[in-house]
Amino acid sequence: ELLSEDIVQLCLRRPQHFHWSPGQTAYLIMPSVSTLPFEAHPFTIASFDSSLLSTAKLEDQSESSENYETQVLASGAPFWKELVFLVNVHGGFTKKLKEVAAMKGQVKVFVDGPYGPSVLTTRLYLWQVSCLGGSGISYTLPVFLSVIGHGKSSCKWVVFIWSIRGADYVQWIEEALVKAVQLAPPSLTVSIHIFDTGSPSMSQSMEEDSSLSSPTEKKGTPKQVVTRKGSLTLSMLLSLRVVKMEKGRSDPDALLKEEINMASGSMSVSVCGSQGIACAVCHALRFPVSGPSSILSGGPSVTLYVESFGYT
Repeated sequence: ELLSEDIVQLCLRRPQHFHWSPGQTAYLIMPSVSTLPFEAHPFTIASFDSSLLSTAKLEDQSESSENYETQVLASGAPFWKELVFLVNVHGGFTKKLKEVAAMKGQVKVFVDGPYGPSVLTTRLYLWQVSCLGGSGISYTLPVFLSVIGHGKSSCKWVVFIWSIRGADYVQWIEEALVKAVQLAPPSLTVSIHIFDTGSPSMSQSMEEDSSLSSPTEKKGTPKQVVTRKGSLTLSMLLSLRVVKMEKGRSDPDALLKEEINMASGSMSVSVCGSQGIACAVCHALRFPVSGPSSILSGGPSVTLYVESFGYT
């Protein structure tokens, strides 16, 4: 499915034997799309393996665990039941995949994986802060869904700081995000900060086209304006008191210092995005913000997780 001009959502029915953990990646092979028949391209799995709930349920037979599984699996949200990938469109393979998605075509996909370390250990931290850029939500959303799904999580506070280039980016994961916030246990505090760095004209056009789809042309090249009829509206997400959306760039220094000043105990800070975002977060956490002196004075013990991506 073509979510926007630069993002393709790829949904695959989960094979019965295939299991993964949040933060892991898989290599996708699409002979009908790639130049060579056995090209393998790595992408982060953006969905949560809901089959893990069965294991958790055996360990914890609480009524809340049963209610969670019933509500989530009945919702039909692909971010819980399927393999979902958010593919950032550039040249070569991803450009060809976009062309297939624009025609609403289907392709045969071979999945190799999963690979990479799991970030399930972040559930052991009392505070979780995530700094994301664009499709970096693929890395953090499954972690958030796993915190909601496992009743034995030690996490008490989850903070999202997501920088996007347009309001339509929120539609990628809006339904899953709203559902997760609604299912969050009372013991878990959720705070979501969304920063729209796109131009005002771009955001205005998104709002005007939110209910209809029509082709436009620029320099002779057809472009498709993509909308998702039947999905939850953006206003529903923004109506949640835990969600704040602002225009302009985020300030990692100020935001992270604010969270560290309020936190105590253990804290994980995860960053997924461009090298610029990763460097900004590392700079914000430099000594003495999260050093020994901060811990001795009652501050949190901060662990940094960096998932930076690039393009070839």
